[in-house]
This record gives sequence, structure tokens and C-alpha cells, in this order.
Amino acid sequence: MDQLALNWETEQAKKGQVAKTRLCVTINGRRLTDLVADYEKQQQFSPFNDVFLHQADVQYYSQANWLQSLKEGKASIILLGCSCGQVECSFFTADVFNRDGWVFWRFGGWPERDYSEMQTYWFELSAYQRTVEDALYQLHKDK
Repeated sequence: MDQLALNWETEQAKKGQVAKTRLCVTINGRRLTDLVADYEKQQQFSPFNDVFLHQADVQYYSQANWLQSLKEGKASIILLGCSCGQVECSFFTADVFNRDGWVFWRFGGWPERDYSEMQTYWFELSAYQRTVEDALYQLHKDK
């Protein structure tokens, strides 16, 4: 069984800019951005350098899908977006399958990327639910 952590991190602001908070996704103690970068390097892919989503982007692009992933069935969650600030340029997703008390993640992305050889992850449903619900509660609490 794998361990998922979702933490809100405030990024370093450049002079004159407002610091923004991003949803950091960690699996088994490793940041998802590092897992993706390692895989892209191993496969000799040109790195997309996608980043964690800002709070507003989580609300717009993935909050409903995080909630859907708590129910039995399938969901697809955008976890990372383009570092230019426009999530639509490129993004990294988890196809989520929730069944029989387990949650399974398989990765993909846009533009079309082959992550079929990347490790997949299994989470115990009740721990997954607590993690997601806590992160979404913090999203709305901090507003």
C-alpha cells in the first residue's frame, strides 16, 4: 500500500509579487514533480517541467475530480500544470480508479505523453479519503 500526502506550500515570491500557495502531491515521501522528472530522464523524454497547481487552479481544474475520486468509479485529476502559469499548455494527470476499498493511480498527460511504464500506485480508501478531504478543507479554510 502506498502513502499519499497533499500539502499546501507557499512558494517564494519574487520582489513585488504576491506569494501563491500550491498543492504539493507527495507519494511515499517523494514529491510528484521529482517522480515525474526521474521518469522523464530515465525514458530520455524532453522534460515538461510541470509544476504543482495554485489554489485557484485546484479549484478550477481539479477540485471536482478530487471529490469524484472519493466515490467508487473512475476520475481523472490534473495534478501538475505548465510552469508558464497557464495550466492548459501542458498538464500531468492521474487516472484514478476507486473500487472495493482501494484507490489506484495510473499517470498520463497532455500533450499526449506515454507514461504507461511509470510506476502505478495503490492507496487504501479510508486513508485516501482523509488526505483528500483534509486538503480540500484547507483550500476553503484559507480563503
